[in-house]
This record gives sequence, structure tokens and C-alpha cells, in this order.
Amino acid sequence: MGEREQRLVFGEVAELYDRYRPGYPEAAFDRIMEFSRLRAGQRALEVGSGTGRATVPLARRGLLVTALEPSQEMARVLRRNTAAFPGVAVEEASFEGGWQIAEPFPLLVSAQAWHWVRAETRYVEAYRVLRPGGCLALLWNTADSSKPGNPVLEAAVEDVYRREAPGLASRVPGDIDEDRRTEIGASGGFDQVTREIYSWSTTYSGDEFVGLLQTQSNHRLLDPAVRDRLLTGIAEVVAAHGDEFPQGYRCCLYLARRRH
Repeated sequence: MGEREQRLVFGEVAELYDRYRPGYPEAAFDRIMEFSRLRAGQRALEVGSGTGRATVPLARRGLLVTALEPSQEMARVLRRNTAAFPGVAVEEASFEGGWQIAEPFPLLVSAQAWHWVRAETRYVEAYRVLRPGGCLALLWNTADSSKPGNPVLEAAVEDVYRREAPGLASRVPGDIDEDRRTEIGASGGFDQVTREIYSWSTTYSGDEFVGLLQTQSNHRLLDPAVRDRLLTGIAEVVAAHGDEFPQGYRCCLYLARRRH
């Protein structure tokens, strides 16, 4: 299929992404507002906005959001989802490469996207675009293995992966939980670094679970024939176990303040 940049493959399934990707607990956005000391009418920058899973909650709180999204297909859905919020400005742009600003922002938010920004420059760029004392807020949904699930079903799904895609590194709908406080602090530009966890759970039908897996970047990069066999096998397994796949999540929120 030729070379594809992993961080941009989500655009291939923008509508599926919008339909099946989970959002984030409202309490996390309340906490961002509290920590950043912002109120309605103030500005925020969002990096890697996707289809608006974080953009809409920020806009509902009255923030004027500049939403950066490098994928044209994702940006199209994002504009549709934020059409009711005149304070949202969608830009088809990457955060990297010296993205230009008229004035620094008091808040930078990135949800499920910060790890796609170049590691050697992301905190340098965040420091550049934030005003002194400005807030950096990073969110990830990560799989929570401590939540009660269905071990028999999970083992059956694992068997399908071993058979069809044994080399796939991550087989759960959510990133591996990785404490990022050290890297934020080590960047030198931020202090008051905190990490807060918001636990929640949901149950997917077979169709929903397969739809979600189709939006995972590592699944997108599989050979199409392999991916089709994998997803068909998983759908059959979930259907045979009551057509329900319970999934626990941990929403990890990182907050930090730009040094003066």
C-alpha cells in the first residue's frame, strides 16, 4: 500500500473515528478550567483535535478554541461537530515546524494526540506558545485492566490475534498507561506537574468493538486482508459471548504550568 505516516492514518476512517472513539469524563474538563483559572471568553489552543472529542467540551465551557488538526478528513468532521460553536477556529495544520501565533495562549490542551508530536520539540513548542503561567493539559484514555471484564472473552479475542496478527503490539482500545510526569518536568519549562486519574467504563457491542479497532493506528497499518480476517474473527468471538465486550478505562490528565 506504500508508506503511510502512522499519526495521519486516522483520516482514512474519520467517520468511524467520530462514531466509535470514546470521549473523556466531564470532570476532567472541569479540572482543566479550575487549574488554568480560565473562564468563558478566554482563548485555548488544542493540538491534534481529531473530530472534536475534547474540542466540544472545551467550547461548551465558553472557551475560544483554536483547534489544530493536520488531517483534512478529520478536520472536515471537526468543523461539522463544532459548527454550533462560533468560538472554535479549525486550522488544518501541525503543531510542529514553528506554527505561528499572534499572541501566546493561556491554555494548551491535547487529548490522545500529544505522543504524535515530535518528542524532541513538543515541550519547547508548548513553552513557546503559552504565556508565562499558562497551563498545559494533556489527556489520554488508557485501558484499565483492574476493571472487571470477561476473562473468557478476552482470552478468545487474544487467540484470534495470535492466529491472525501475532505481531500486533497493542491489542486493547486505549494506550498503555505511561506516567509522563517525569518527561514533562525534565523539559525544564514547566512546574506544578500533576497527574490525575478518572476511572470509567463502558460496554461495546461486537459491531462497536470492531468499529473501534478499525480506528487504531496499528490496526490501520495491517495488510488489508490480514485486518479483515482479524476483525471478522473478533466479531464472531464477541457475538458468541453475548455480543458484549466490557472495557474499563482510566482517563489520565496531566496538568502543568509554564515557568515564568
